[in-house]
Amino acid sequence: MLLHLLALGYQLGQRHYLFPDSDRYLTEAANIGRAGEFYAWPLSGPRSVQEYTIRPPGYPLFLLLTGGTLALPLGTLLLQNLLSLLNLGLMAQLLRRFQPSARVWGAVLALIALYPAQLIYANVLMSELLLQTCVVGLLCVGTAFLAHHRRRDALLLSLVASAAMLIKPVFYPFAAVVLAVSMWAAWQRRCWQLALFGTVPLLVALLYQGWNYQRTGYFHFSSIAEINLLRYNVRGVLRKTQGTEAAEHFVAATVRAGEQQPSFAAQQRYITAQCAQVLQQHPMAYAALHLQGMANFFLDPGRFDLVHFLGLPESSEGGLLNRFNAHGYRAIWEYLQTAPIALLLTLALVALGNVVRTLAFALFLFDSKAPAALRVVAGGLVLYVAALTGPLGAARFAVPVAPLLLLGVPFALARLRRFRARRT
Repeated sequence: MLLHLLALGYQLGQRHYLFPDSDRYLTEAANIGRAGEFYAWPLSGPRSVQEYTIRPPGYPLFLLLTGGTLALPLGTLLLQNLLSLLNLGLMAQLLRRFQPSARVWGAVLALIALYPAQLIYANVLMSELLLQTCVVGLLCVGTAFLAHHRRRDALLLSLVASAAMLIKPVFYPFAAVVLAVSMWAAWQRRCWQLALFGTVPLLVALLYQGWNYQRTGYFHFSSIAEINLLRYNVRGVLRKTQGTEAAEHFVAATVRAGEQQPSFAAQQRYITAQCAQVLQQHPMAYAALHLQGMANFFLDPGRFDLVHFLGLPESSEGGLLNRFNAHGYRAIWEYLQTAPIALLLTLALVALGNVVRTLAFALFLFDSKAPAALRVVAGGLVLYVAALTGPLGAARFAVPVAPLLLLGVPFALARLRRFRARRT
C-alpha cells in the first residue's frame, strides 16, 4: 500500500499520466460524453473508419464514469490504485491456502517491489490495470468452476470474460475457450444450463461485431488486428529476412494500396491477404519472431514504461525493443554503453525479478502438490495472453497476468528446500 501511495503522490505532482496510447482512449471517452459517439479520433476532422473500432468501449466508458477526461483524473487514478491493491489482495488470499511461511511472504513482497509496472499502470490512463482485474477475476471464478461445475460460477465466468473482451481485443477469441470449457462441464454434470451460460461471451462478441458492421460495413471486432498484423508481425518478419528498408517499403506500399480499395471492408481484407502471403513465405522467420515476442513478454524489464512515467528524456532512436527489432543484439550493447547507470541498475533488478517470477511460475505449473484446477486456469490464462500477444511482447502487455505469476513462489521455494535437503 505504501508503494501505491508513493507512486500516486509522485504522479499527482508530476502529472505524467498520459502514455502514447492514452489519446485514443481519452478521445473516445470525450466523444461518448459529448456526442454519444464511440469514435477514437476528434469529431471535428475528417472521419477515419478504423477509429470506430480501434478501441473497444470498455475502458473509454470507465474513463468517462470515473472522471478520466478531467484535467486532473484523480478519481480514475484512485480507483485504479484500489483495483491494483484488490488484485494483489486476491492473490494473497489464494496464496494463504498453502499456508506460506514468513519467508514466502517476504519473497512475494520482494517480487512485487521489483515489478514497477504494477505501480506505473495503476497511475496512468491505460487499460492494463482494469484488464488485470478481469484476469484475476477469471482466475478465481475459473478455478472454482473447474473444481465444482456450479451454475453460479459458470455465469460469473462468462460475464467476466465478456467484460475482458470489451476492454482489450486480445480476449475476443477467449469466447471460444469459455464455450468449450462450459460445454465440457455441461457434459460432465449433465446440466445444459452450464453450456447455455458459456454462450454469453460468444453472443456478446457477435453482437459487438454486428454493431461494428453497421458502423463500418465490415464484420469485425477491432481494426487494431490488421494494424498489428501489418505494422508489427509482417514488418518484423521482413526486417529479419529482407532488411529494414524492404520492410518499410512493403508497409507503406500496402497502406497506399489499401487506401485505394472501394470500401473499408475491402481495405482490411486486402491488408490481411497481403500479410498472410508474406507470413506463408517465411513461416520459420515468423515462428522465431513469435517466440522472441513471447520471451520478451515475460522478461522485458519495461524501460519504456519507466522512462515515460518518470518523464526522462527519450532517445530519438526510439525504445530498446524497437532498436533490437531493427538491429538485433548489437543495439542492446550500444544502449548499455550510453544509458544512465541508475536506470541500468533499476532495469537489471527488474529483469532479475522477472526471471525469478517466470521460473517460479513454470515450476508451479508442473508441481503436482498444487491444485490441478488452479494450475490449469492460471497456466492457461498466462500462456493464452503471451501467445496471442506474440511479436508485440513487451512489459506492458504482461501487466494483466503479472499477479498470477506470484502463485509460483511458495512451490518454487519448497522445491528449493527439498533440493538443498537432498544435497546435505
